[in-house]
Amino acid sequence: MEALGQVRFGTDGIRGIAGEFPLDPLTVLTIGRAIGLWLHQQTRGRQSPPKVLVGRDTRKSGHMLLHMLAGGLLAEGVNVYDLGVMTTPGVAFCTRRQQADLGIVISASHNPYEQNGIKLFGADGFKLDDAKEEAIEALIAAADPQPPTSELGRFEVDHPLNAVQYVEHLTAGQDARLDNLRIVLDCANGAASYLAVEAFRAAGGKHLILMNADPDGANINVRAGSEHVRRDRAALLQAIRANQADLGIAFDGDADRVVFVTPGGMLIDGDHTLGILALELQKADKLRGSTVVATDMSNRGLEDFLAARGIILNRSKVGDRYVMERLREGGFTLGGEQAGHVIILDDDHTAGDGIYVALLMAFIAARNKADHAPSLHELASSIPRYPQVIASAHLNGRTDLAQVEGLAELQRETLALFEGKGRVNLRFSGTEPNLLRAMVEGGPGTSMAQVVDRALALCHRVAQATNTPQPRIDLVDCATGEPIEQQD
Repeated sequence: MEALGQVRFGTDGIRGIAGEFPLDPLTVLTIGRAIGLWLHQQTRGRQSPPKVLVGRDTRKSGHMLLHMLAGGLLAEGVNVYDLGVMTTPGVAFCTRRQQADLGIVISASHNPYEQNGIKLFGADGFKLDDAKEEAIEALIAAADPQPPTSELGRFEVDHPLNAVQYVEHLTAGQDARLDNLRIVLDCANGAASYLAVEAFRAAGGKHLILMNADPDGANINVRAGSEHVRRDRAALLQAIRANQADLGIAFDGDADRVVFVTPGGMLIDGDHTLGILALELQKADKLRGSTVVATDMSNRGLEDFLAARGIILNRSKVGDRYVMERLREGGFTLGGEQAGHVIILDDDHTAGDGIYVALLMAFIAARNKADHAPSLHELASSIPRYPQVIASAHLNGRTDLAQVEGLAELQRETLALFEGKGRVNLRFSGTEPNLLRAMVEGGPGTSMAQVVDRALALCHRVAQATNTPQPRIDLVDCATGEPIEQQD
């Protein structure tokens, strides 16, 4: 076997175009072998072979990746159990429940169906830390040319019971019912297409209207799901109003993200969800440390809203793994990202779970409707949002942002323009190649036009450094989720 190019774990696993490096068949086979070797190192001295569970979303490339990955694992004497189509948090749950040594998710989450990915969960149900991923990277890079010497592993398909147990887990301990709500579920033609429906029915949801719940292998996230709804909620809103529904819920491809749309047309994103759930947990005395963890992308309006209620906002780097690290370090309960990845960390949940969070929000909506209390729309409207945009610049390459000439000065000028009350966050995406994300947020007295102007200026400065003369820059208003048209 020839040495391979460099394979790296990003913020959410190994990502790429299915069929191309690093997700070409040969490389995936080698990744499987490397994971198998690493597992043997971790379980050295144990009599039984390592046990791995593998779940995937609905992309047609998932089958190829599953079998190539499993082939490498089996060659190294690892037993592989196929969970079939399963959400990312579902794989985390099953890994703990079955006392497996590793859980593997084959998914590119909210990304286009041509892409796919491989992410790993430890026996404790948490994503592997950087040190463990680096150890696996080293084994991949070694690409040992020797044939496998261990006894071959066993491959089994055992997903039906796991799906039932996962749905029971999602609804366990809940007294509330959803009988009085009409709900539209946008399942992104992904892993939620079956599981979310079953979970909501188990929770008493009698009036469910399904959208994008018929996956064909190529329609995952295509004008569907949470990321699409954040940009354009027209179709979901139309379904809500046509069916006189109380709430619209949209998941992403692997159902670890969720956003909501109200009959009034309001987008309830991760920031709103964190604010609403923080108050619920605070009332129940379950908000440990009176703290919520959010990333640098979350709007400062959320921070001010929580502070007024005695709750601290603790910020982490962008990425749910960093939110989880901060939650575990501080012993906190609630954290998440503006994009809809919300984590409730307790003895039963070790990963952000869009279906679980959606159920909790729906229970609040059902209770408040019965009690004539504020609706989710009213609760979310009480959380202020300062002018904030995310500019996504498609560049010809990457560069060290710290070395871009004039960029630091431009950032300082931007903050000075916002009288020190704004924020700027520049980073390259951890899941999409050569994509620069610029988050620019103003203060209470800043106009949206000023924020847009500064976001574009920052992107163009980086574009010059990457030899991208006319970059495509997509702008989104973070408060509404809607795209911002650029003036010629």
